Amino acid sequence: MDDHVFVIDLKPGNIFGVYQVAEARALKARNGKPYLALTLKDSSGRIGAKRWDADGDKLNELPPGGFIEVEGNVELYKDQPQIILKAMRPVEAADVNLAHFETPPSFDPVQLRAEVIAILEGLIDPDYLRVAKAYLADEAFMGRFEIGPAARMMHHPYKFGLLEHVHSVVMLGVRLCDHYTWVDRSLVLLGLFLHDSGKVVELVGEDTPGYSVEGELLGHITIGINMLDRKLKELGDIPHHKGILLKHIILSHHENAEYGSPKEPMLAEAQIVHAIEALDAKMNAFLRERELPAERSDLTGEMRYSKLLKRHVYTPPKNAEKSAE
Repeated sequence: MDDHVFVIDLKPGNIFGVYQVAEARALKARNGKPYLALTLKDSSGRIGAKRWDADGDKLNELPPGGFIEVEGNVELYKDQPQIILKAMRPVEAADVNLAHFETPPSFDPVQLRAEVIAILEGLIDPDYLRVAKAYLADEAFMGRFEIGPAARMMHHPYKFGLLEHVHSVVMLGVRLCDHYTWVDRSLVLLGLFLHDSGKVVELVGEDTPGYSVEGELLGHITIGINMLDRKLKELGDIPHHKGILLKHIILSHHENAEYGSPKEPMLAEAQIVHAIEALDAKMNAFLRERELPAERSDLTGEMRYSKLLKRHVYTPPKNAEKSAE
């Protein structure tokens, strides 16, 4: 009999079970004593955990994506459950029921991939079309693009997340280009496809995304620029100014230095790319916040503070449909 208790069902009391490590950090308490702060997960959600009087030597047993068997107590801290660990030990993935930790996507990745490719292969500008095809023909790039996450935490931080994000922004790009007919449609759509291209190298892992060493050192914007520069050199005869415009879109898609972009959008197409990608990232964060427990609620709905969005967010009451009926 399978007795795994999912994170979403955890209640105050004793706990003994296997969970996946999403994050592990070695910290110090106010009294100076070391402790470990963990985030554990399964397919239903995440929960914080603490192991008091433990130092960083244990971190090598807690790699992101690894599994541990835990024993301890679930307690409430600021009205949120957390696990106080008494004991823990690593568990091999081969000994774990992975069905407890895999969340099937709510979309068909094959369909999303086909729709993105169809839009790129329909680019009107022949030079931008050749650049797009160079990426589509790159098996290493596409292999990671199709399954990788779009971020470690902020938006689409899961398997197929980058594909979902790029599909969403490209589809929105088509609609905005239909409205702003005077912009360079090919530049916008290719820019949307490439804006996060560096994340295929920056991020590793799917279910528990983390940064590669290269990703930590350079960041996805620099990696994306370097990748595009190599592609342009391989193609050889793409007009210089078109390569510059594509690079500017990658450089400016976070809009300003505070959010990681060394340049602000200086052309209409770059502004569209920034606006769309920022909207899609925040909408994904809003969507995921709906699944988390509320801090307070009444008949109007629920409120909680979002660390992702750095604001309080509202979600409809869980019984909204029944109330409407």
